[in-house]
Amino acid sequence: MNPERRKSRMEKVYDVIVAGAGPAGLITALTAGTAGLRVLLIDMKRDIPRVFRACCCNLIIEPGTHGETVTHTPGSIRFEKNRFAVPYSGAVIPLKKSYKVSPLGNTLKINGKSRDGNVAISYEKEVLLNDLFQRVQGNRMIEIRTETQALAVENLRSGVRVTIRTDSSLYHVRGRIAVAADGVNSKLVQSLGLNQTRRKFFARFRVASYHMEGVDCPYPDAWITFVGTGHTRGRRGQLYMCPKPHGGTIEPRVYELTIGIPVVAAAPGFTPQEELRYFTTEGRFAPWFRHMKIIDTRAATLNFYTPLTNPVEGNVVVVGDAAAFIETYVQGALMYGYQAGNAIVKHLATGTGLEEYAASWAKTFEYNDPEEIKKATQGFGLHVLRDEDIDYLFSLTKGDEVYGYVNEFSDPITVRRTLLSHLDQVRRERPQLAAQLEKFAEVSVHDALQVK
Repeated sequence: MNPERRKSRMEKVYDVIVAGAGPAGLITALTAGTAGLRVLLIDMKRDIPRVFRACCCNLIIEPGTHGETVTHTPGSIRFEKNRFAVPYSGAVIPLKKSYKVSPLGNTLKINGKSRDGNVAISYEKEVLLNDLFQRVQGNRMIEIRTETQALAVENLRSGVRVTIRTDSSLYHVRGRIAVAADGVNSKLVQSLGLNQTRRKFFARFRVASYHMEGVDCPYPDAWITFVGTGHTRGRRGQLYMCPKPHGGTIEPRVYELTIGIPVVAAAPGFTPQEELRYFTTEGRFAPWFRHMKIIDTRAATLNFYTPLTNPVEGNVVVVGDAAAFIETYVQGALMYGYQAGNAIVKHLATGTGLEEYAASWAKTFEYNDPEEIKKATQGFGLHVLRDEDIDYLFSLTKGDEVYGYVNEFSDPITVRRTLLSHLDQVRRERPQLAAQLEKFAEVSVHDALQVK
């Protein structure tokens, strides 16, 4: 690399360097840039709004999620408590029900609990990112570097130094504050040593998804979870499916089918892509996909750590999934990015403010409570039951009127309450299963995630 070029790059000091241009990074950069700060926003992708990673995102509309109530109105997604909105010009599909489907096809049906009778709202992440990115591009205080990766960050007395790599060079940039918004596998968090000193590692999951037209789904406006080991050849993982807007429209109907599989050295099993092919061509529900056309495929590898209960390390602020267990949802990434941006603006003006963001994160992100991690994974952990027992239990709920939301924090409680309402009958007919149900709250996170 030309030494003069390297020198000139190092001499420029930004107010804020944001690594990652996902929802958290975009809103943090936009908030800081709108306040007049000099922002450098970097991302590995050439086309920022393009989504390559599997992400079965929906708008989680249950009031109080991450301490916030989020709603969709034409043209925007609104955050009532934090009093801000982000642009969203795309289509949505209200999801009216959530179905848990057993290997033999029995279902536990959950009706929408919202005022409009919805369990969630399906939206198009690419449109959301594009709408945000257009605003970022229009802000003259924000410099954007694509096809650029942040490898590491160092705290200095007067700010931060970020190591950056492109295809042709490796160099450093300096700033007053750095923002790690580089996702669940954050290199900046890793470089600070926080994964070793502040977090517990649970598991690594591989995820893949199909976007498909021509699916003959009997539950067209629902979030569907296929529960039980019999849905896959490797007898691990879980599948989810729901309709998604695609290309700015809801017609023809497109469905996203996603599977997440734990990586277990002693039981390598099948890849997510192999399991998707099996499920759609040979599994019990293959007739749904007889006429399908795959229009997009996505994948990801996710490392599950406990969250960073303190997402601030010196002059580095960790935002969104980079600080989380699993994820913050897209809406959580937006909310915490907005809070972080405002906190950075205040901090650079007054010397205080980052502690306010850290306190909000500690108070509102549910997974900071270890019991919430346990309860949420127990929804996934119905797999600890035998397939025939899941079929039996779901058959008991056929006439039940159950109401709830798609929400990994409240959904396991709704399911467990529904199953326990039939406990007397289960005791009479399957006493051993009844004993398992009564002790279901004792299932460990590792067992629930199938990583033992």
